[in-house]
Amino acid sequence: MLEIPGPPEKLPRIFLPGWGFDGRVLALSPDPAPWVAPAGLYDPFTLAEELALWLEQRGIGQCELWGWSLGGLCALDFARRFPERVTSLRLLGVRAAWPAAELTAIRRELREQAEDFLRIFYRKCFLGYRAEYLAFQRRLETAYLAQAQAAPELLRRGLDFLALTPAPVAPAVEVQCFHGRRDLIAPVAQRLRLPGVAGRVLEQGGHALFLEGSLHEADEAIPALPGKDLIRQRFNRAAATYDDHADIQRQALELLVPELPRSLPSGPILELGCGTGNYTRLLRQRFPAARLVSLDFSPAMLQEARRKIAALAPPGAKAVAPVEFLCQDAESFLAANQTRFACITANATIQWFTDPAGAFARISASLLPGGLLLATIFGPDSLAELDQGLARVSQGRLRVAARSFPGREELRRLLPGRFGEVELREHRLTRRFSSLPELLRHFRHTGTGGAGLAAAGPVRLSPGRYRELAAWFADRPQGCEVGFQVLLVKGRGKGGSDEAG
Repeated sequence: MLEIPGPPEKLPRIFLPGWGFDGRVLALSPDPAPWVAPAGLYDPFTLAEELALWLEQRGIGQCELWGWSLGGLCALDFARRFPERVTSLRLLGVRAAWPAAELTAIRRELREQAEDFLRIFYRKCFLGYRAEYLAFQRRLETAYLAQAQAAPELLRRGLDFLALTPAPVAPAVEVQCFHGRRDLIAPVAQRLRLPGVAGRVLEQGGHALFLEGSLHEADEAIPALPGKDLIRQRFNRAAATYDDHADIQRQALELLVPELPRSLPSGPILELGCGTGNYTRLLRQRFPAARLVSLDFSPAMLQEARRKIAALAPPGAKAVAPVEFLCQDAESFLAANQTRFACITANATIQWFTDPAGAFARISASLLPGGLLLATIFGPDSLAELDQGLARVSQGRLRVAARSFPGREELRRLLPGRFGEVELREHRLTRRFSSLPELLRHFRHTGTGGAGLAAAGPVRLSPGRYRELAAWFADRPQGCEVGFQVLLVKGRGKGGSDEAG
């Protein structure tokens, strides 16, 4: 029922197409990433069980679920019945209800002149997407018409499913709804509305919203400047894919680890923002007897970190000292902390803090005399190339969120008065991506959504701006190469020496 080109990802994206379509329509999408999708027409009444079985047979715990039109109703049905299987749900062009008279007329057209009716229906679906519609006519329409003729009962089952008005209750997962202003199949005035779910209307969008490149990557990776809840959601979603894509974070960690001293003052170690536990594992190995407290506010990331530490001691081997994992926001922890630590360390975490000055003051107060602060921080010059492109296509209204990160000069002001000794070094890392979609997928897979708005109020990366941005990168001699500014910070608790122990 479902097919995917190549082995499934750890966190696959599953697309459930609309009535009369199957997964082949994704060949028209601007997103080249692999999707799991029905290989042919499907029965919406059995789809949820078939999808749950497909995931179970492949040992896949969760998926990202996208549903278009009828597929959106099926996706909603699956997310309500199997919420533990879904990390996020995207509903595209879903109509709240289909009047009985309209469905009766469609059934009559299918009996009397199915081919003519379906040709007109397909044309309406692609309104606003002329190039994609012409490609559909050349490559898919004949096969789709033959498929409909061979399996008319599945089209009828789809209409029966549309006749069921969904209960206006959102499932217990993150949900986003998108609608096209120019949609003739699911008009905006008749769109599905779910309590607590903010819908977004694309002014130039039609019914075939899966063709909007901005939905696949940019809308998720380029929102307004993120708050803590949004950051937590992103990291939760990215926990299963983070290690496969976080090469920049690993390079930052490679800058950090050589700065660890041979020994520390007697006392515990605190790791802020442990993520999936890559640094945690190194700290446990470097200081095997020390009490190690590692915290992160993402439960899914902590679960991955616990697995890494458990794997340090295979069955029969000598157990390693446990790590005290805490699911807590780092700034909140520091504000309430009463413990003094020999080392407080963080890799690529502090740039997300809302009050860096307050955090450094609390870190200083939490260090033992001679204790060590050691951290890498992504600076405001990170993603400068993306920032330049965004500014170009949005007249300066859309900028990267990294611009708000603490910079070198700000750290020079904040650190000296709070620590006995301070060392601040700057490093530059670069990464070349094959295209804008790959760059934005990097953000999605690592949870590090990369852009936002300066000061002019909420702005989205429209499909037109998305295409302009992709063309802007393609025209650059360096292509889609972006840089990352990494600031390495070392500070000593007042009253200590440069090398303890």
